[in-house]
Amino acid sequence: MNVGPGERVLIVTDRETVEVGQAIADAAEQLTHGNVKLLLLEDYGPRPAKELPKAVLDLMPWANVTYYAAQSKPGELSIRQPFIRTAIKYARHAHMPSVTRELMETGMCADYRKISNLTKKVEAAVRNCRKARVTNPKGTELEVEFNSSWRWKVSDGLYWERGMWGNLPDGEIFTAAFRANGRMVIDELGDWFSPKYGVISKTPVILQVSDSRVDLTSVTCTNEQLRRELVEYLRTDENSNRLGEFAIGTNTFLDKLTGNLLQDEKFPTVHCAFGDPYPDETGADWQSKTHVDGISLKCSIWIDGHKIMDEGRHLIG
Repeated sequence: MNVGPGERVLIVTDRETVEVGQAIADAAEQLTHGNVKLLLLEDYGPRPAKELPKAVLDLMPWANVTYYAAQSKPGELSIRQPFIRTAIKYARHAHMPSVTRELMETGMCADYRKISNLTKKVEAAVRNCRKARVTNPKGTELEVEFNSSWRWKVSDGLYWERGMWGNLPDGEIFTAAFRANGRMVIDELGDWFSPKYGVISKTPVILQVSDSRVDLTSVTCTNEQLRRELVEYLRTDENSNRLGEFAIGTNTFLDKLTGNLLQDEKFPTVHCAFGDPYPDETGADWQSKTHVDGISLKCSIWIDGHKIMDEGRHLIG
């Protein structure tokens, strides 16, 4: 985040994550003494929170750098999205929902200059593309079309200017899918599914996408509770089952999934999210109250017929 002397830093955390929140605060304090504030969400109301605490909102115009480092709770996506939108009006923002000590000691210890270099090379290969084809050994076979007026977002972990933000740990490039069709075999789900179920490679979710929509009758999983909860989630609003985000992970310093989506979505493979397509970032012309990622391991990717990834190995270097 490139925190410098005199800059004001606001960190929002919770009781489960306070070790990480305090570590960030201690590091920031060494760089900008006396200009760091640490808030715990539980001090302002019960969890899951229904709205952003007034104390948080009141401090945002004060800050130059903001961090959200708290555990994901069901329904709290509705407060995290407004947090981001408000934060970047005044500051640059590091978003770290469900961050753990393990992630701080692995994905956050990567060389982000190298990640940035690779991510920008991938951007050069995809930014004007029309179609992507994705396969993996488990049976993923997905075709995605893109809208030339929608944008690809580089998320390389280097957020040094006001208005910039990203999820940390980082390393990905994403856009919104204009149209998608095919089959997905999912090894990990996002939002609150990640902390509840972790890596699901032994009980993957399999689903069919038709004209960008998940066919809810096609969703299968040997974990019946997970299947039911996912189908219910995908019914939340009119766009919850629409394939929104299409992303390529670029953090080549990661060697395994941890069960924590915040880091695992940066793993060198493909993940797609159903629900909100981050319209402020991508230019997509629709939105949703929900956003659930699905990671498929060992993906191969063809961009307009040109292969750029082979079973999780970047061919661009």
